[in-house]
Amino acid sequence: YDVGNRELLAIKLALEEWRHWLEGAEQQFIIWTDHKNLAYLRSAKRLNSRQARWCLFFDRFNFVISYRPGSRNVKPDALSRKYSITETRTDSTILPTSCFIGNLTWEIENKVQQAQSEIPAGVTSPPGTLYVPDSLRSDVLAWGHTSRIACHGGVYRTIRLLKRRFFWPTLERDVKEYIAACSTCARSKTSNRPPSGLLQPLPVPSRPWSHIAVDFITGLPPSQGHTVILTVIDRFSKAAQFIPLPQLPTATETADTLVNHVFRHHGIPCDIVSDRGPQFTSQVWRAFCSALGATVSLTSGYHPQANGQAERVNQELEAALRCLAAQNHADWSKYLIWAEYAHNSHTSTATGRSPFEASLGYSPPLFPSQELDLAVPSVQLHLQRCQEIWLQTKAALVRTAENNRQIANRHRGVSP
Repeated sequence: YDVGNRELLAIKLALEEWRHWLEGAEQQFIIWTDHKNLAYLRSAKRLNSRQARWCLFFDRFNFVISYRPGSRNVKPDALSRKYSITETRTDSTILPTSCFIGNLTWEIENKVQQAQSEIPAGVTSPPGTLYVPDSLRSDVLAWGHTSRIACHGGVYRTIRLLKRRFFWPTLERDVKEYIAACSTCARSKTSNRPPSGLLQPLPVPSRPWSHIAVDFITGLPPSQGHTVILTVIDRFSKAAQFIPLPQLPTATETADTLVNHVFRHHGIPCDIVSDRGPQFTSQVWRAFCSALGATVSLTSGYHPQANGQAERVNQELEAALRCLAAQNHADWSKYLIWAEYAHNSHTSTATGRSPFEASLGYSPPLFPSQELDLAVPSVQLHLQRCQEIWLQTKAALVRTAENNRQIANRHRGVSP
């Protein structure tokens, strides 16, 4: 890292260390630095990829960076100095302090026994326990939770440990409040709470190819000059198009590919869902979608589930290509059209129909003998049948989305 990135890394590590105190805070806090360039981080027009990723993390905090010259920033400067390895501290005892568990236990007990004179008249405690006056309750709580024999136990364990020898009326409430405010537990323990935020399904389209999802599959072995696959999913019918590309395209190349391979066959969509790849966050892509009258729907950072349909199809396509090109992985592009045909022929669990049937109004026959079953007396009847299929497909999608929402929300909580 250069000097600027090292200074910025210090801010990132500090925010990670105290994230449980600072993330989501309404009151703005100040970060003082003696590196003046960091004061202009929020207004910088060009950032490298590392700084851009860190800025996504910084957006979770409400802070402002202020410059302070090094001559005035003496306290952090002193902490950054390398300590002297020659300074040693000798213990006055032979045994290490980690072996003094018994003494620590007896010390807190002796303090409480000596303070029995402070107990108000008429106050009693259960047999075998000592009443703890107000002046020693914080010490007893610290011993019962942070001592070596307690090891930062949970609420139940701490309460049970203290009740074995101590008593006061508000012991359980005080233990809960003390553990909730323990900074060591907040930093070191994993949260057992369900993820915050209920599932918010994407709106259900009303017709085929009005709402699409796009994504890339990269890192493939070269096959006939192709190393990338652009997957385009119709969120209504679940139909897919797999387009091989020589390399990861730019925003302009992505737009040209969609026009030449998708839009000219299915029309211009109303909404395009994608991840936050550089192709989809650029001004060129936004201008392209704005010119088409389509809205841009980007997934939230580090949450690819928002584009789950494309991600799931990518998994199925990769598995299919591994099976079809098992003999020679460099032949995957030869099987891409067959993987697309197979996907569009299989019945979708979300709609109960194949993508071909949901988008075209019929499924291409598997055998010549089935051709007669697809005959339609007139265009009007075909249009009527398409309308009925689309209404039934939308109803199935609504039911599926509601079922998925209920299942997902069983293991999630309301956002704080």
